[in-house]
Amino acid sequence: MNASVRTFRGPDPRSALDAVRSALGEEAIILKTREVGGFFGKKEIEITATGLGNGDPDSRNRSLDLESEISALRRIVEQLRAEVRSNKAEPRIPAGRSASPLSPAAAAVTRRLVERGGEPVIVDELVREAVRAAAGHGEREILESLREGIRRRLSPALPPWRGEGRRVIALVGPPGVGKTTTIAKIAARALLESKLKVVLVTVDTYRIGASEHIGRYGEIMGVPTHLARDQAGLRAAMAAAADAQLVLIDTAGRSDPAALEAQSQLLKAAPETEQHLVLSAATGGRELRAAIRRFKSRGVSRFILTKLDETDGPASVLSVTTEMACPISCVTNGQRVPDDLHPATSPLLVELALGKGD
Repeated sequence: MNASVRTFRGPDPRSALDAVRSALGEEAIILKTREVGGFFGKKEIEITATGLGNGDPDSRNRSLDLESEISALRRIVEQLRAEVRSNKAEPRIPAGRSASPLSPAAAAVTRRLVERGGEPVIVDELVREAVRAAAGHGEREILESLREGIRRRLSPALPPWRGEGRRVIALVGPPGVGKTTTIAKIAARALLESKLKVVLVTVDTYRIGASEHIGRYGEIMGVPTHLARDQAGLRAAMAAAADAQLVLIDTAGRSDPAALEAQSQLLKAAPETEQHLVLSAATGGRELRAAIRRFKSRGVSRFILTKLDETDGPASVLSVTTEMACPISCVTNGQRVPDDLHPATSPLLVELALGKGD
């Protein structure tokens, strides 16, 4: 009889053990315990366990390791408590990297970025580059050098509602990042600010009511809307929108490879399309990079960051260009149409990472 091995995580040892007991019962056998990285640079406890008990001839021997596992958990707890009490520990450098200790000023800058949600590895790299380029060794000089590094890393692009000539823009991305609402904001801004002729198109036939949703936005703003179910439908929509200055295409929120490939093939019916990858800033840096990896080979040329009002770790945006060097065209920070939509500017992007002030 084979055991089913499962992995559980928690913000502390007790929470992780409670999750194990809840799922596998009191007879659960702990196979492995370790400290891992979690959201916004916080550490978590990961426990690998199995629910097999009496039917396993080796279970008695493995259960003898339980006491040592608990001892290991206690040691981790004490280490974490000591780190919290001191509040002066430098961010951890990944195993395998050889790096000199940071100066107190550089360590303070590093803590600032990590506390704001920056991934420790990326933050460490940026801070060390800033230290090398800084005019002095103080925190103020390092911060000024760091700002320049962030400006280079997070470059702005022309907002979708501006520019000369006709633009066809498809918003793509994972589920739940706010693509449809963002399209409405862009359309409204294009109408009110840039006085453009706008057409809306949806190729989202996956979500129930998706076409009605975008249709309601079109009706409110007085712009034509089209539903394209396949390449022929999209070509027909593009022909109908031939005199539009801005065509906005809403896509389904899908992340599985087969659905993404089908969507990529569909969008080829409109070869002039710019694909803007919509990413929620409310997710951590690791999740942002994972989303970008799924879409990077699909023709994406710009990023849009949404839900800045919902994030506790805005410096996670530093992870955005790690996987793919694309500029950021705009950001959103609320549900209001079109008020909560803003061009991505260098000062704004630097402020997201570092916060206001010096």
